Amino acid sequence: MCFLVQQTPDTVIDPSFFGLVTESDRRCILHRERAGKFVAFVGTDTGRRFVGCVTEFQDGVNCGVLEWVDAPWPVIFQRCLTKLWGMYHEENLGRVQDKEAHEIEVEKLKKELDSLGNQYSQLVDDVSKLFDYQDGQKSHDMDYTSQAINELKEKKHQLEEQAKIEIQMEKLKLKKEQRCIPQSEADIIQNTRKAMKEIQVERDLLKEEKKLEHIIVGLLKAGHGCKEKLDKIKEVVMRSEVVPRVGK
Repeated sequence: MCFLVQQTPDTVIDPSFFGLVTESDRRCILHRERAGKFVAFVGTDTGRRFVGCVTEFQDGVNCGVLEWVDAPWPVIFQRCLTKLWGMYHEENLGRVQDKEAHEIEVEKLKKELDSLGNQYSQLVDDVSKLFDYQDGQKSHDMDYTSQAINELKEKKHQLEEQAKIEIQMEKLKLKKEQRCIPQSEADIIQNTRKAMKEIQVERDLLKEEKKLEHIIVGLLKAGHGCKEKLDKIKEVVMRSEVVPRVGK
């Protein structure tokens, strides 16, 4: 085994392979420190053991000096690791995207919250102004209401006086009409009697007309009877004149 200069991979803790290398006196050629035992946790080298600089992991300075203990994994196993790491990175990318989307949504909600806070503050100010206005308006309304009440009282008094005058006028009118009622009743009685007399005269005239009608009808009937008798006498005379001529 020999030390290689390359990018030091990420590692994972493995209880069966950790600590400093005590089997040999190998040291980091850069820092001259005893090497440490590590297990790789990245890509196709996941699970491979290697020996590297301890100072690099402590100080975070990548010196890139390591020595692989295990040989590269078989190709099939490397493909599986590549697929697994691809799935990991894809999932990690999705989480990153979800985190970014979440941060965007949180920022949007913060802006909306700030906007709502501003609107709430403005609403509080408007409500305060409204209350102040209502207090002033109430005072004004009280004065206006008092004035309106006084005007209504005055109007009521005027209406009452006018109603009293109209009632007195109606009473006078009724008294005058009551005086006229007896005279009107007398006139009605007189006119009624006069009308009844006229009706009686008309009835008498109708009776006389009926009598005349009966007399005329009797005369007409009598006239028709005389005519029939004259016709019969004429017929007899005509017959008596015809018989002697036949004898001759």
